[in-house]
Amino acid sequence: MFKEEKFGDIAEIIIGVRIITKDGDETEFKNVIKKLSFELGSQLNYEYEPVPVGINPKFYSKKGDIVISLAGANTVCKMEHEGFIIPMAFAIVRVKDGYDADFIYHLLKSEIFPRELNRLTEGGLLRIIKTQHLKQISLLIPDYETQKQYGALFHLMDKRITLNLELAKTEEEIEKGLLNNLLDGDK
Repeated sequence: MFKEEKFGDIAEIIIGVRIITKDGDETEFKNVIKKLSFELGSQLNYEYEPVPVGINPKFYSKKGDIVISLAGANTVCKMEHEGFIIPMAFAIVRVKDGYDADFIYHLLKSEIFPRELNRLTEGGLLRIIKTQHLKQISLLIPDYETQKQYGALFHLMDKRITLNLELAKTEEEIEKGLLNNLLDGDK
């Protein structure tokens, strides 16, 4: 049984922090997310850079957070690590109790979420995504037990896909190495 729910009712949605450092400000070095990508599974690119001391802890990633890129392609990543600072080019999604984060993450990666989001965003070439847009997206959500079962299945499938991609990349490197050794040994 599916129930239509607003995204804002199933998750806390926070736009990341604006990071500005001025000369003379007290800073500390932290990992700051720069980009999300799907080069090898769902990954994030980050840099270790100075940020102002005292950034509100709500802007630090927690295990299980879902991060959505608000610029360009709506890329989605589920955080496996804590302590990354999420800047304002991203939305932080913290799934509420009674909902499975793995299921919600995969729902957001599906074709359904971008289609619904596209109906609500503003702008021509440069689409603007606002928090209220995200909160108003309607999603069909099954009961919690079904979410947990499918969430676990999707999580395992993602792991398998990532391992297969890594295996293919390793085998390609081995093939190149063998060929190089063969050709170098002929000299």
